[in-house]
Amino acid sequence: MLVPLVAGALLAGPTVQVDLPALFAEQLPRVAARTEVPVLLPDRMPSDFDQHVPSGFGAGRDWGLQIASRPGCAGACFVASLGGRRGGPGPFGRRAVRLANGIAGRFTPLSCGASCSPPQIQWRTRGATYAIQADVGTRRTERRILVRMANSAIRSGPRR
Repeated sequence: MLVPLVAGALLAGPTVQVDLPALFAEQLPRVAARTEVPVLLPDRMPSDFDQHVPSGFGAGRDWGLQIASRPGCAGACFVASLGGRRGGPGPFGRRAVRLANGIAGRFTPLSCGASCSPPQIQWRTRGATYAIQADVGTRRTERRILVRMANSAIRSGPRR
C-alpha cells in the first residue's frame, strides 16, 4: 500500500475538508460488493490539493480506495490511499498509537530518502488490518490527523 510521495505544495490551494463518503460514492458500492473485508472509511480528510480524483478496487480478501490530485496520473499525483486486508502481517509502524474502542495502532511518519513516503497509520480490527496513508498536515500534525481519520473510520463502521 506504499505509494511514492511527491510534494504537492506548489499545486496546493487552501486546506479543505474532503467528504470521503461523498467523494467515493460511485466506487464504494462496487468495492464493498467485491470484498469480504469490511470497508472502513473516515468521514473526512483535510487536503491542500485543488482536485480529488477517486479510484478503488475490491477483491476477495482486500480492498483499496485511492485519491489522486489529477485524472490519469499514477504515483506523482498521490493524495491518499485507504485499504483493508484479511490475513497477512498485522499492523506495523514506528510508534504505537491508541485508537477508538481500545484498538492499538501503529504510526509511521513521513520519511524521505531517495524518495518520500507519506505518513501512515495501521490497525487491526474485524479480523483485518487497515491502513491509511495520506499527504496530510505537517510533520507536527500528521500523526494527530491520521489518528483522527482512523478513529472516524473505526467509529463509522462498515460502509456500503
